[in-house]
Amino acid sequence: MLPISDNEIQNRMYGKQGLPGGEATATTAAISTDTAADTTPHDAGQRLRACFAATDGDPLGNAFARKLAIHAGLGGTPVEEDRRADLLGHLLSRPRAGKTAAYVHVPFCETHCLYCGFYTKAYGPGESARYTDALLRELDMWAHAPAQDQGPVHAVYIGGGTPTALEAPDLLRLLQGIAVALPLANDCEITVEGRIHNFGPEKMEACLAGGANRFSLGVQTFDTELRRRMGRRAPREEIVAALRRLAAYDQAAVVIDLIYGFPTQTADSWRRDVETLLELELDGADFYQLNVFRGTPLFAAVEAGKLPPAADMAEQGRLFAEGIRLMHGARWRRLSSSHWGRTTRERNLYNQLAKGQAHCLAYGPGAGGMLHGHAFFIQRTYADWLAAVQGGGKPVMALMLPPASAGLARAVASAFEAGRIDPARLDAELGQPVARHAAPLLEQWRGAGLLERDGDWLELTVAGQFWQVTMAHLLINYLIREIEEEQPS
Repeated sequence: MLPISDNEIQNRMYGKQGLPGGEATATTAAISTDTAADTTPHDAGQRLRACFAATDGDPLGNAFARKLAIHAGLGGTPVEEDRRADLLGHLLSRPRAGKTAAYVHVPFCETHCLYCGFYTKAYGPGESARYTDALLRELDMWAHAPAQDQGPVHAVYIGGGTPTALEAPDLLRLLQGIAVALPLANDCEITVEGRIHNFGPEKMEACLAGGANRFSLGVQTFDTELRRRMGRRAPREEIVAALRRLAAYDQAAVVIDLIYGFPTQTADSWRRDVETLLELELDGADFYQLNVFRGTPLFAAVEAGKLPPAADMAEQGRLFAEGIRLMHGARWRRLSSSHWGRTTRERNLYNQLAKGQAHCLAYGPGAGGMLHGHAFFIQRTYADWLAAVQGGGKPVMALMLPPASAGLARAVASAFEAGRIDPARLDAELGQPVARHAAPLLEQWRGAGLLERDGDWLELTVAGQFWQVTMAHLLINYLIREIEEEQPS
């Protein structure tokens, strides 16, 4: 069987949506969920205490010893290669029910940003047309399969990589091809992810002509000097002008990502980043914590002493809290623990669906999807993907059987992503005694300053929002063990 780690599942399921949002989620790599808690078969009390938060300091900075970056709710058992085609055929023969998203991956980048762990292929002459041709061919391979052509698709996310590296005619062809291949809902959210560099009016207008109604742009910071240290080309003035130009079309939601915790980033520069966002009056924004992992140029630069370390956990917590304060003061709507909307145009629909129980169709090298609860992964290596598509075969390289706990895990993860949890509602939804088992852990977290009660709901505090991914992992692992041990063997 093909072993696939949780971080590999994360990367392929969401592309750069691993931490929800667009081009620049810092990095999700080389961290395992088993670092969150010891859930081996100790007695119940010992297992519970292993999940407790610290109560002897500021919960924003030291609630837990480690902070996880990989979103909870993923996993499964790889299907053996000789069984994969039959099972995949069975899944494709079944019409989808419920909400559906689609992820289309464009692997190219013109530069490798220091912090990014998703860089896979440099962009070169002729790549745009050749890649678009192959991608359209892949989209057509399941054109008559019930799992693709029956039932509306509610959100499409073209991610990467850098989709805006494609040339304008190919962006238009790709968007038009998606509309032909997929049964898009009338209100389908169609997102093009990108960066400001090399994204001028011709490409903007091609995307709009092709039906894009949302742009997710990886700004990361408006600070020109910091941008250059991190490998970003466009200066502040160019970014601001391009965002205003895109917003002036008044035809699509314009959303940007900002990252906090960069080496040399100060509290004042982070505050100026958020204030610039507010002045621009865009439609939405994501705030991401920087994670520095092995294998990225940023890790190498810090190790070599070329850059100082990134902000520590306590400082990142303070930056996160300051961002929340500013956004709340401007009365932006909170759509998730890391995402805000200013106008009704911004729904953040793809991220909500991909992290919930929705189906997710997937196309392009390195993409990952979900059909009837089964995760599947497209060949990650560009050359292998291209050879398979040109040979007429859908390049699925792995398929996962869902774990028995998949429903529970995704329901809990979605609740924490939304910033609130009602255990009694989870009882009714899952048919499992979630409320009873979760009560002592949730009460300890409330006492530690991570949750506060509002009627039947438990709302995440600012500290809880900062730690929500770790908390979701801990609660999922704890509940699975407790429920399994309670059931007859």
